[in-house]
Amino acid sequence: MAPSAYANGRFPKAQAIVTPPGDDATIFLRATFGVIVSRDAGKTWAWMCEQTLGFASTWDPPLAATKDGRLWVALTDGARSTLDGCAVTDVPSLKGELIADLTVDGTGDHVFAVSSAPSKPAFVWRSDGSTFTRFGKGLPGFRFDTIEVAPSNPSRVYLTATPDGAGKRAHIFRSDDGGATLRELTPPLPNDGRLFVAAVDPRDPDRLFVRQLSEYGSDVLLSTDGGKTFAVALHMKGAMFGFTRAPDGSAYYAGSGDPNEGIWHSFDRGATWQPGAKTGVFCLHATAKRLLVCSNPYMPGGYAIAESLDRGATVKPLATFDDVRGPVACDAGNACDAPWPEMRAAIATSAHTWETSYRAGSIDAGAVVDVDASPAPAASPSPRGNACGCATAGATSRSRDALFAVALLALALAGRRSHRGSRETQRRAEPDHRPIENVPPCATGGARTIRRMTLKS
Repeated sequence: MAPSAYANGRFPKAQAIVTPPGDDATIFLRATFGVIVSRDAGKTWAWMCEQTLGFASTWDPPLAATKDGRLWVALTDGARSTLDGCAVTDVPSLKGELIADLTVDGTGDHVFAVSSAPSKPAFVWRSDGSTFTRFGKGLPGFRFDTIEVAPSNPSRVYLTATPDGAGKRAHIFRSDDGGATLRELTPPLPNDGRLFVAAVDPRDPDRLFVRQLSEYGSDVLLSTDGGKTFAVALHMKGAMFGFTRAPDGSAYYAGSGDPNEGIWHSFDRGATWQPGAKTGVFCLHATAKRLLVCSNPYMPGGYAIAESLDRGATVKPLATFDDVRGPVACDAGNACDAPWPEMRAAIATSAHTWETSYRAGSIDAGAVVDVDASPAPAASPSPRGNACGCATAGATSRSRDALFAVALLALALAGRRSHRGSRETQRRAEPDHRPIENVPPCATGGARTIRRMTLKS
C-alpha cells in the first residue's frame, strides 16, 4: 500500500497566523499539514509537523503565542507548547481535555483556554507558567467556540458557545471575574447564526467585536456597552474568514474569502469601514508594523502568506509553500525529518516542482492528484462555506498540461484511488462545531481544475 502524500490527506491550505506580542520577527502559520514558522520576519520558513505538535486527521488546532516566544497548541486531549519547535512539551493540567480555543491576555504572559466537549460542562482555564487553573463550576449544555480577554482588564472575558442540542445557535457569555462565573448576554441580534468573538478594544473593555455567520452573509457586530446591545458595523455577502486589530486599536481589519470583497479596514475603532486590497482572505493577523494575510498559493500569482505595510490597501506576497526549506533544525533531529521529502512534494505550488519531484521518485503513484475536467466553480463562497475543497489552476496552459500529464500517469500506475477525504466546515472533527471558520472557497482560474488527493494502491 502506498503511503499518503501528507499526514491527513487534505488539500494543503494556510489557515491561521499568530505572533508573540511585541515580536515582529517570529510568525507562526498554521496549515492543514502542520505549522510553518519564520524567525526572520518572513524571509525563511521551517516546518513543524503534526506528529511533533500532537495532532492529526481533520483537527485544526487553535494556536496562541506568548510574549516569551512560546507557541501553544490546543489539542483534542490537552495542549502542548514549544519554544523552538524541537522540545515540545505536554501541558499536564489540561491532559484529557478537548481544548476548543486559546487566547493571550493583554500582558502577553498568560494563556486563557476553554475546554469543551459534548455532554461535559465547558470550562475556562488560565495559565500560570506551564500550569493551568480551571475556574468556576463549568457551563453545562453548551460547547464553547471562542474566547477573548479584554487587554485593559484581564477580569473581563467574553465567550461564544453553541448548545449541545437543538435551539438557537447564537450564544454569547461574559465574565467579570476572569472566567469563574459566566453570565449569558441576550442582546437583540439581526438574525440567528454562529458567533465568534473577534476582538476587544485595547482601551475599552466594553467595546466588543463579534463576527456572525448566517444564511444571510457575514457581519461584524459592534457593542459599546459590554455586549448588552450590538449594531452591524460591516456586512459581507461571502464568508468572512479573517478579522484582526492592530495591537493599539488604531486599525481593524476584516477579510472575505471572495477576492471581489477582499480586505476591509477601519481607522475609527470599528465604527466605519472602507474597502482595501482585492484578495481572497483565509486569515488575517495584525502586528504593530504590518498586516499579515494568508490565502491560496495554488492560484495564479497566489501566496500562502503576504504582508501589507499600508494598512490593507495593498498586499505583497511573502511566501508560498515552496519557500518552506524543511523541518525545524534540531540538534538531535525530530519526527518531521523522515516525512519531509514526501511532504515537500505534496505541498509544492508549482507545476515544475511537482513534475521534478515525481520524476525523482519523491511522489509515488499512490499519492498525487485527481483530475476533474469540468469547469471550475465560481469563486463566490456562501456564508455556510463550500464543501468542494480547494482546487489548483496552473498559471499557464503549459503548467496545467504538465500537471495533467503527471496526474494521468499517476492514476494509471495506481490502478485505483481512495475516496478523497471531504472536510466539514469545522475547526475540529465533531458534528456541528465551528462551521465555516477554516474552510476556504474553491480556487478558480482555469477551465481544468486539478486537485491534490491521496491515492492508495
